[in-house]
Amino acid sequence: MTTMDKQWGKWSIALHWASAAIIIGLATAGFVMADLAPESSLRLLLSRLHTAFGLTLMLVTVIRLVTRLRAAPLEPMAMAPLHRRGVALVHGSLYAVLFGLGASGATTGALSAWPDYLRGSLERAPELEQLASREVHESLVWALGVLVFLHVAGVMIQEVRVGGALHRMLPWMSGSRPGGE
Repeated sequence: MTTMDKQWGKWSIALHWASAAIIIGLATAGFVMADLAPESSLRLLLSRLHTAFGLTLMLVTVIRLVTRLRAAPLEPMAMAPLHRRGVALVHGSLYAVLFGLGASGATTGALSAWPDYLRGSLERAPELEQLASREVHESLVWALGVLVFLHVAGVMIQEVRVGGALHRMLPWMSGSRPGGE
């Protein structure tokens, strides 16, 4: 019989929260820069940060997926079979959407003058609205928002019903948890 962990490892926890912080920053930068004037210096700065952190998120997501696949399995939490399938669907969809965002962002950059803009060769941001990849990128941002909401709601529901869900991803909750054992 193998021993299963009740909490994710430190690397998994760190990568999870780093991903969350990067996603919040990317979404904020994306929505703000879209409303700025095409010649705005703040838009250029946010565009550079959005691109750099978008690439960083792709790298962190790959590392996170590899780490998750190589980690010891966690002790299964008590939950209904339908809830368990929902958890698996949301987690799988989060990874798919994150990779889709990276692919659509890279495609938008490749099909436009975006690289020239980031290097400062253009005085104003290129028009991207006509690119299907940019529309896909925006749609995936909204899909990611829905999935993050479902993920957080699922954790909260599990925490209220049984307990122990927050303990798995919050390092300062490493002690025993009533109802989560």
